[in-house]
Amino acid sequence: VFSQMSLLSLYKLRELDLVPDSVKQEDRLIGQRIMDSYSNFDCSLLQHINRLGTLRCLTRLDVLVDQNMYLEQFMAELPNLLELGLNILTRPGLSKHVYLNYYIPRLEAVVAASKAPVLKVTVVAETKRQVSKVFRNKYVKKLVLTGPCTFNVFPVMEQLQEVVVNLETSLLDNNCTYWKSRSGDRGLHRAGLCCVNVGAVYGNCPNLERFMGVEVGMVSHKQTFSKWNFGMKKRFYDDYLQQGGSKEMKAWAKTRWISRRPVLPKNTGYDRVFN
Repeated sequence: VFSQMSLLSLYKLRELDLVPDSVKQEDRLIGQRIMDSYSNFDCSLLQHINRLGTLRCLTRLDVLVDQNMYLEQFMAELPNLLELGLNILTRPGLSKHVYLNYYIPRLEAVVAASKAPVLKVTVVAETKRQVSKVFRNKYVKKLVLTGPCTFNVFPVMEQLQEVVVNLETSLLDNNCTYWKSRSGDRGLHRAGLCCVNVGAVYGNCPNLERFMGVEVGMVSHKQTFSKWNFGMKKRFYDDYLQQGGSKEMKAWAKTRWISRRPVLPKNTGYDRVFN
C-alpha cells in the first residue's frame, strides 16, 4: 500500500478520515486483534504522511482509537487542525490499572495537545468506571460529545463557547443511564450531569455561551459558586420542563442537578501517573 502511495501527490491533502464504516463483525464489536491491526495501519499511514511533510497541513482529522491512544505521538505535528474527531473503542473490561495508568492519562494528554478549535469525541464503547475525565485545552471553542451518560467529562477550556452532547433517545423509559439513576426516572436525560458535568465549567470555561442548547452566557463567573449555581439551575430546570419533565424544582434538583462544586483531580494527563 505505502509503495503505491509513494506515487501519489499528497501536497493538497487537508482532510483525513481513518474511521471504518463499521466497527462490528457479525453483529459484535470488533475484537482487540482487529482493533490492533487498524491502529497499526493508521499509525503507519500517519508516519508516512508525516515523512512527506503533509501532516502539518491537515485541517480535519477523524480517527478510531482505543486505550493505547496511538495518536498522541502525532499531536505536535498537527498545528493547523480546525477539527479533531476521536472515536473511542476500548477493550471491554479494562483493569483498574490499565484504565487509570494508560487509558485516562493518554486520552487527557491527546485532548490537551490538540490545537483544533473543534473537538468531537464519540464513544463507541469503553469500560465503565466512575472516574473524572478532565479535558484541559487552551484552543477548543466547540466541544461535541457523543457517548454514554457515564462518560464523566469535566471541561477546563478557557476559550470554550459551546458544548453539544448527543445521548441515547430511542429507549423510551430507559434512555438515561447516569450513575444511580432510578428506574422510572430514566426517560429524560440529566442535562448538566450526563456525559459532561456542567459544574466543572465554573471558573474554568468563562466564555461558555451554550451548554446542550441552554443559553448560559448571561450567568457570570464573577460571583460565588452558589449564586452562579442558582442562576444555572433555573435555566436547566426550565429546559427540563420544556423537555416534558414534571418534577417540582426541589425534587428535580435532588436527583438531577449538582449539589456542590465538583472537585477536580489535582493531577491530570501523565501527571496522574508520575506525580
